[in-house]
Amino acid sequence: MNLRLDEDLIREFEELAEEENLDRSALVKKILVEGLQQERLNFAIQKYMTKDISIERAAEIAKLSIHELISNLSKLGVPSNLTPEDIERII
Repeated sequence: MNLRLDEDLIREFEELAEEENLDRSALVKKILVEGLQQERLNFAIQKYMTKDISIERAAEIAKLSIHELISNLSKLGVPSNLTPEDIERII
């Protein structure tokens, strides 16, 4: 994969890489991995909140266990769409 980045962004990567004592490519990889995980979580939560997907599917998309997803939802103050049947199935 090739990316074209503007000079300001490259400079920011270099500055942060130096602060974190990483080489630039390691920092970019770290940020991409963390950003992808966050994007998966955001997408899963959005779809769950609009009742487009189940809690199980949201956990799959976010690549988290159901319990981890529920914990994230709780921390974010997202109301649960869980029915008693959902809870029985999860447990």
